[in-house]
Amino acid sequence: MMQSLLKIQFIILLLLVITVTEAKDDSQYLLTEKTYKALSAAQDLMAVEKYSEAESKLKALLKQAETGSYTLAVVQQTLGYLYSASENYKNAGEAFQQALDANALPEKVSQNLRYNLAQLLLADERYKDGIALLEQWLTTESSPPNSAHVLLASAYYRIENYKKTIDHIQRAIKNDPSPKEAWYQVLLSAHLELKQYKEAIKVLEILVEDYPYQKTYWAQLSALYLQQNREFAALAVKTLAQRLELGDANTLINLAAMYRYLHVPYKSAQLLTNAIDKGVIKADFEHLSSLAESWLAAKEQQKAADIFLQMTELDDSGESDLKYAQVLISMEQWQQSIEPLSKSLKKLKGEQVGSASLLLGMAQFHVGNLAQAKNLFSHAVAFENERNQAGQWLRYIERQLEDETSDES
Repeated sequence: MMQSLLKIQFIILLLLVITVTEAKDDSQYLLTEKTYKALSAAQDLMAVEKYSEAESKLKALLKQAETGSYTLAVVQQTLGYLYSASENYKNAGEAFQQALDANALPEKVSQNLRYNLAQLLLADERYKDGIALLEQWLTTESSPPNSAHVLLASAYYRIENYKKTIDHIQRAIKNDPSPKEAWYQVLLSAHLELKQYKEAIKVLEILVEDYPYQKTYWAQLSALYLQQNREFAALAVKTLAQRLELGDANTLINLAAMYRYLHVPYKSAQLLTNAIDKGVIKADFEHLSSLAESWLAAKEQQKAADIFLQMTELDDSGESDLKYAQVLISMEQWQQSIEPLSKSLKKLKGEQVGSASLLLGMAQFHVGNLAQAKNLFSHAVAFENERNQAGQWLRYIERQLEDETSDES
């Protein structure tokens, strides 16, 4: 309670500062010394929770104020804060409305007062009145806080206007880098009320990623998959949910694997990326490998390449260098692929040496190094899997070299 009063005290002091400042430019916002002292005395009483005495002083001031005057509006506003502090929201709302009706306050003060009044109306379950005032406030507010959209979404939900609920809660989610779980719950409920099951599934997929240990979301997601005739996905979700263990990072790893299994690799990659960034999952070789494969399956070659490059620092076998180069070649980044392929050949053993030799030969060919390419293809033909392709490249290069010799002669 005391914190609320201190806040009220600050607001009233701010109001008085505005009064003195703006009075320099406009005498209509000037309080008399007597009124100023009386307001300050009432404020002191409010600070020690002597509401009845403060109310008496403020009502005495009302009797002395002229109808429609700035003084009357300031006193009504102060009465509103007093009633709010004592949780008399009905009287607080009436006092704030009378302060606005006087049409005598500076516009900035009136704008803040409209927002406070709208909150009071909603707290008093006068949803339509509160919504109307808050929507009016939004039209003249250049940078409304997210809390206003959340407040409106909740109010619209109360009067069963679910489309408006979705509109405002989506704005809040979009504008906040860390949306609250409760906001997604409101969005989910509104979609379900409108029987927008596909949209509800998208919300639940976010919730199970961000809050994987809330089994309710898994059950809802499984049920909606089933409702949409996605029996395979429903079974996978249900099976994974049964294996959840609180505090176990393996849950996220299993969820990522499930998304790959359901042929939704992009979601798998997003989940792993977020989990690694947040430190929930270690950025070790195994997890980075899963992430790289997910990006590859999602056809995000550059993102996959970036992860394979990280993996080369953790892998002495040469396999990560080879995979990194393979992705670069898929993007026709021939020059960039030469270094990792050269590194891989120093580390690899067995049949993979043939694969690396063939790829490095292709890279050297595309950057115009025909002699190096010929040597590499000659080495690659010794390996069964690469023999035919390397032989074709050799014959092609030999013709190229013969043509160059003929041209020189």
